[in-house]
Amino acid sequence: MQLINCTGAPWDLITASDPRTYADLVTPEGLADIATYADGVGVCKDVLIRRDAAGNLTEPSPVIADAHDAGLVVHGWTFRRENQFLPTQFRSGPDPNAPGDLVGEVRAFATAGMDGFFTDNPGLGVIAAAV
Repeated sequence: MQLINCTGAPWDLITASDPRTYADLVTPEGLADIATYADGVGVCKDVLIRRDAAGNLTEPSPVIADAHDAGLVVHGWTFRRENQFLPTQFRSGPDPNAPGDLVGEVRAFATAGMDGFFTDNPGLGVIAAAV
């Protein structure tokens, strides 16, 4: 599994003076390279589906389809139930620590083609995966 963060670059690439960033790794070429040594990618969820200025999910990025084309499974991370971590349309109100609709968010990503996910709330994750 190759982890992909939202910004920056992997430490091993930095120390090797390799100029590639996480953004380079999620291009079709970067994903094809990852497929030579990994079975999947664990991707920061905001790379899979970006948010608009209001914090709502937009259309899925091409990363999921491109990873699948390279033969990789895609796991998103990290899904949390608190409003402060959720896209606007899945929040329950203004309290940043109140639980929102984590199940709805995970299902939106699953509909986009995500194969699995990491969550701090496994009970809700089981419910979300039961579709």
